[in-house]
Parts: sequence; structure tokens; C-alpha cells
Amino acid sequence: MKLKQMLSVLLALVLALGTLTLPALAAETVDVESLYKNRDVDDSWSADKARTIDLNSVTGCSVSITAAGDYVLSGTMQGQVTVDAPEDAKVRLILNGVTITSAAGPAIYEKQADKLVITLAEGTENTLTDGTPVTDGDDTIAAALYAEDDLSINGRGSLTANGTQKHGIQSKADLIIAGGSLTVSAVKDGIRGRNSVLVLGGTMTVTAGGDGITTTRTDRDDKGWIVLAGGSAVIVTGGGAGTVKTSANSQGRGRMDDWNSASQTSDDGTSQKAVKAATDLTVLDGTWNLDCADDGLHAVNVTVLGGTFTISTGDDAMHADENLTVNGGTIDVVQSYEGLEGTSVTVNGGDIRIVASDDGLNAGGGSDGSGFGGWGRAWGGGGGEADDGSMLTVTGGTLAVTAGGDGLDSNGSIAVTGGVIGVWTASSGMEGPIDFNGTGTMTGGTLITASSGGGFGRGGAVGLSGLRSVTLSVSGQAGETLTLTDAQGTALASFTPANAFSTLTIASGALGDSGSFTLLGGSQTLYSGSMADAQDSNSWTGSGFGGPGFGGPGYGGPGYGHGGGRGR
Repeated sequence: MKLKQMLSVLLALVLALGTLTLPALAAETVDVESLYKNRDVDDSWSADKARTIDLNSVTGCSVSITAAGDYVLSGTMQGQVTVDAPEDAKVRLILNGVTITSAAGPAIYEKQADKLVITLAEGTENTLTDGTPVTDGDDTIAAALYAEDDLSINGRGSLTANGTQKHGIQSKADLIIAGGSLTVSAVKDGIRGRNSVLVLGGTMTVTAGGDGITTTRTDRDDKGWIVLAGGSAVIVTGGGAGTVKTSANSQGRGRMDDWNSASQTSDDGTSQKAVKAATDLTVLDGTWNLDCADDGLHAVNVTVLGGTFTISTGDDAMHADENLTVNGGTIDVVQSYEGLEGTSVTVNGGDIRIVASDDGLNAGGGSDGSGFGGWGRAWGGGGGEADDGSMLTVTGGTLAVTAGGDGLDSNGSIAVTGGVIGVWTASSGMEGPIDFNGTGTMTGGTLITASSGGGFGRGGAVGLSGLRSVTLSVSGQAGETLTLTDAQGTALASFTPANAFSTLTIASGALGDSGSFTLLGGSQTLYSGSMADAQDSNSWTGSGFGGPGFGGPGYGGPGYGHGGGRGR
């Protein structure tokens, strides 16, 4: 199936699920095919219709291309290939086994054209290495492959781009990756587009001291975006996720002790995110293995409709300064400071697994560096931080969260209307499964929280009003799968806590306030009864901070809960 046909099928599936909109594209419905031209993805070429340049036979250390057309390059050269053509010229370089090492500036340097297309000839290996940066007016040019105008890369060969001075691959306009096998190493950013980056296909291995894939333009809402529509990538930034952010109020509050407190950025303040858009970032498909010192995905708005992610990060796995929305995909956050963070966080679908040293999901984190407000955030209802209007919403999908801080946290409100949610937290100090400053409601879905603490924490109670929740004093070991079934034996939820637990809380729209259920630990029955019976025996409900106050019936007064918790 051709690339355009594949993208048409993908787009039809996306539109069947709901209209895809990108604020960065003037809030219009996104037609992926409208974002590129046929020349961006067409990797076919004819030697008879192209001009051939054998770099082995070049006299001197430079090749200058000044007219539109296809050029087939092969051989080895110590020098530079420049493209300086009329501004309406469409130039394509077919790399047919080249090694270009520049002493000064990019190995391939497009100074002017309408568009530069790089086609990697099938079965060939190509290497570009830059030299000492050069200047053009006020600009410093430092990348192995550099284009002043639009740049597209396609083909079935391989390209190694060694950015020894700054960036690996850079466009000052729009950058499209449609094919090829790319290996990029860079002192700063690996793949950098000013106006936009569109990834349609290909495989990428990016090792960067700065960001892996990034855009930089912020002065226009319709620019600065990134769309990941296919392909696969392994991205390592800043040496990987070995340095982990720790909040100023972390001591004694459930963080993982073996994670250090180094900053998520380098000493000189370099951003080290895996994929960072200046405005909006949308993921449709692809396989993304991210090992980064800073955020995995980062933008003003992040929308995930598909794709497969494995993320290890020293900061947030996915961060939006404003809106973070997950409608689909498979997301495995192996290591993070916080899993999903934004002013507004919405989960409508997807299979999501999160390990976080602080909060699993956090609404209200806002822009970079937030989430370190001190002890006040832990105290709810009238005595602490006010509702800032942030919103955490879960309507569908599956969530499995292991958190050193709160499992689900909002500086505003939380609403759960669907989905299957499993949360493990230590519930020590001021941390627990659920934390909100405004209102917390649950009217649908299924929630299981497991905690190892109690006492001066949130106990195990859900703290969300609406559906009845039950809290059970049940112990289990790390890796023991919990399965909740209804009276007919239908599985409502399955969750495997990564650590030992002593308290469980259950709520489910399928069970309501009085439905019968069975809770299995592995193949053994841990509890069997009805929501009404369990409610009467040893659990509490309400919109409270840990249900009955601080972890048990002894502190169940009205003054200790987020949103005015009440004991029972």
C-alpha cells in the first residue's frame, strides 16, 4: 500500500472516531494529506532524467547547485554541497552512497530554493558531518544538514547526520520526514524545524544533547506545530532519564528514595525533551521509544489519538502548558517524575501505564517548572490551596498508575465518568490515590486504588462524590493481580499493583451503591459481598480528602477534606 493510501485510511479512522482539530492549524479539521505534496513522499527517480555528480571526481572542496532539478550524488568529499537556486526552484538531491565531511558549516547547505528534497536511494548508506559554524547575517549556521527553506526527506536508504557543532538536521521553515532510516547525533537538537515538523514514516535513532525533535516558532498560532503520523523512533536526550526532577517538598512524602534531585535540564539550561513543539503537538500513529532527561512529549497543547509509546524521563512523560488530551494509543511510562501533566488533562481512551515518583496524572501543573508549590497544596478544604480552575477528566480507556505522590491530582477538579483506573500509592505523609482542590465526582467507570499506608494520609478512600466507594483492609504482595467481577462473574477491572498494599478502595458504575462483587487476588478470593454490605462494615464515602478525613474514622470531621470531606 502506498504512503498516501495508508494515510488516507488512517485519516478515515481518525475522523470516524471524531473530528481531529489542531489549534496550531487555525482550529480547522486536519487533512494529513494537505500537509504535504507528492514530491515530499515520492522516492522514485530515474538516472536518465537526473544530473549525476561523482563527488570523488570533484576538484576542490565544494559543489554548488544553482538550478532546479534532480541531482544524483555519490562518492566521498571533504567539503560542502550548497544549493543556491532561484526562490521558486524545486531541488532534489538523491543521495546514492555519499560521505560528505565539511570543515566549515553544514555538509549540505541549502541557502535558497522553494524546497529541498533529500531522497535516500534504496540500499545505500549516506553520512553527513558538519564543521565549524558559519554565519549568515545574524544567523549562526550549525547543522550537518541545513535548509533555509522547506526540507523533506524520503527514500529507502539510510542517512547518518553528525551534528558535531549544534544540530543534526535543521530547516528554517517546514520539515517533513517521509521515509528512510535516519541516525542523528547532535550536540544540541537532533531534528529541528522552525515552522513545523511532520513525520509520516521512516525509522529514526536520535541522540541529542538538547531536544530530540523540536519546532521553535511561537509568533504565529498556525506555525510551530508537530504532527507525528507514522514511522518509528528511538530518541535519547541529555544522556537519558538518569537525572530525575524532585520537588522541593519531597522529603518524607512518598517519593522514591533512589531517584536523585538533579535538574531536568543541563547546567547551561538546554532543553532536553524528546519531542517538543513550540505550539501544538498531535500524535496519530507511530512507535516512539523515548529516553530523555526532560519531558517525553511537550507542547502548549498535546493531543494523542494513537501510536505506541515507551517513555523513560527525568521529568514529565507528557506535558502540556494548556490542554493534554489522550484519545487512544498505547502509553507505557516506565519512569517519570509525573506521568501526564497539563492545565487540563483529559483521558478519553487508550491503554496507559504510568510509573511516577510524584503524581501519576496532574491537572494544574501548567508551564515548565511548576508543581513545586510547597506544603500548602496538600491541605484541602478551606485550609490550603484554592481551586485554580484546572480540570482532570477521565471518560474512557484504561489507566494503571504507580505513584510516589498522588495517583490522580488536580489543583482544580476531577471528574470520572468512564474508563478503568487502577492506582497504587504509598498514602504516606500527605500523599494518596486522589487529590483535588475543587470538586471531585465519579459517575461512571471503575476505580481500584491500592495503598500501603494509612494514618496521616488519605487512607484508601476514593474521596470522590457520586458513586459509592468501599474501602477494604486487604493485604497483598507486589505483582499480585487484582480482578473485580460482578455478580455474574464478568470482569469489571483488572489491576496489578507494582508494590505491596494493605488497603483497597473500590468504586464502579457497574456496581452502583448495592451491587454484588468479588475481588480476586490472583486466583484467590480476597472479598465477596455487596457494595451496601461493605459500605456498612468498614468504609466511608464523600467528597473528602481520604473519605473520613486523615485515613480513618477517628478524624472524620468535615474540616479536613478537599471540597469539604465528610466522615461516616
